[in-house]
Amino acid sequence: MTVREIAKLAGVSPATISLVINNKEGVGDKKRWEILELLQKLNYPIKNYPSNLESENKNLLFIKIIKAGFLVEQNAGFIAKIIDSIQKQCSQNSYNLQMVTISENYAKNIKKLKLNNIQGAFILGTELQEGDYRSLDSIEIPYLVIDNSMPYYPCNSITMANVEMVDLAIKFLCSNGEKDFGYLRSSFDSQNFLERHIGVLTAVEKYGLSYSKEREFRLEATLKGSYNKMLEYIREGRKIPKVLFADNDILAIGAIQALTSVGYKIPEDISIVGFDDIFLAENTIPSLTTVHVQRTMIGQMAAITLINEIIAKHPSYYKLKVGGSLVLRNTTKTI
Repeated sequence: MTVREIAKLAGVSPATISLVINNKEGVGDKKRWEILELLQKLNYPIKNYPSNLESENKNLLFIKIIKAGFLVEQNAGFIAKIIDSIQKQCSQNSYNLQMVTISENYAKNIKKLKLNNIQGAFILGTELQEGDYRSLDSIEIPYLVIDNSMPYYPCNSITMANVEMVDLAIKFLCSNGEKDFGYLRSSFDSQNFLERHIGVLTAVEKYGLSYSKEREFRLEATLKGSYNKMLEYIREGRKIPKVLFADNDILAIGAIQALTSVGYKIPEDISIVGFDDIFLAENTIPSLTTVHVQRTMIGQMAAITLINEIIAKHPSYYKLKVGGSLVLRNTTKTI
């Protein structure tokens, strides 16, 4: 294969390939290693390959921890978007991303992981609760927990700005002066849901909304579970407030199905806002007004910050929060 043909495969000029072949300056380290790896795969006859070429293969691990299961599995598209973004950023920085799933005995199974050739790890912490945090104690390489702020546990983390984003949703719901507010709250207290509960209580006081325990509807965070429990509340005769905020889109969609099945009209009778902006939010009937989470941004920032941590080796840890935006659809009235 000619230098020109190799250059075309690598997406660079023939001169760049020549500089690398002849071990000359003028090519950045990242691009030089990419070209050297390509030349090696092509069995190109080049003398003096760097002896540490193989050791320059850089590996990161994505650890998906599943506890309850439904938050990760029913929001699979949500998680996949984050992983895709991480994968892209890792590839751009010449890191390989490996995947592993742990669904029980977290501390024991994490301790058993072979991390000798792993430079850093991403941990999906969506379903981790406070009692699970110590299971990460045995990890001695740099790592970053995604989708959980991990309060009072000394580790790097990135998640959404839950309290601020809930405020965004409730501010819109009551922007026409409506005070008859209700809360579709998850029966599973993940850290994100706990923070959204704080956001609800803060917003209720801030905007002077009517609120009590009778206005809180605890629902399972599955479509079937939220539908059945909401239907049970309706049949018990619970008064349904005119505006509802849901901890996530699954709760909102299940509740909408229950409400419409007994004759409520959305949004004429009841306005509802969800959280996450999963695929179903846009494609359910009526389409769901919701808070959009910047999944691509979370994945990108997670990869960049972990790679930077591997290089910089900071003496302390950081907690990152990413904001979102409100997506207006058909479960709320036009203001």
